[in-house]
Amino acid sequence: MRAKTFGILIALTGVLLLLRELGYSLTQNLATWEFLLILTGVFIILHAMRKPNHPYMMIWGGIAVGLGLHAWGLNHLEWWPSHWSLVPAIIGAAFLICGGIIKKNRRHGTIGTLLLCMGIFAWPGIHQIPGIGPFAVWLNTYWPGLLIILGLMLVFRKK
Repeated sequence: MRAKTFGILIALTGVLLLLRELGYSLTQNLATWEFLLILTGVFIILHAMRKPNHPYMMIWGGIAVGLGLHAWGLNHLEWWPSHWSLVPAIIGAAFLICGGIIKKNRRHGTIGTLLLCMGIFAWPGIHQIPGIGPFAVWLNTYWPGLLIILGLMLVFRKK
């Protein structure tokens, strides 16, 4: 079954790249490395949902989809933010959604929440949101504490 899944993935990639080479305008935006990363992530998530004995595959698929969306936004949307803090936010969202919510793993949910908060509060645009500004200034200064907590959680976790 695994060979069929990867065979379909390779064939679809070939079709998209062939259509791009033939000059179809729809595929000019879809047959990019960003879209292929998103598509690969979606296939990994679907495969992980069918095979429950691979719990981390869904998280890797979520990270691939998130990073692919971020890269696509950077290359195609001029207003897309390019700050480094979006990378831990994307990884945290993948942990929170795929590991914490879908797989109902409490530890993955906690790790995802910490990474997502770290990414959001390290983003410079957070100061412009009314009501969060003063708290964001304080948290923007001490966000490495979240990283320390996350590291200690991983070191002292019970197996």
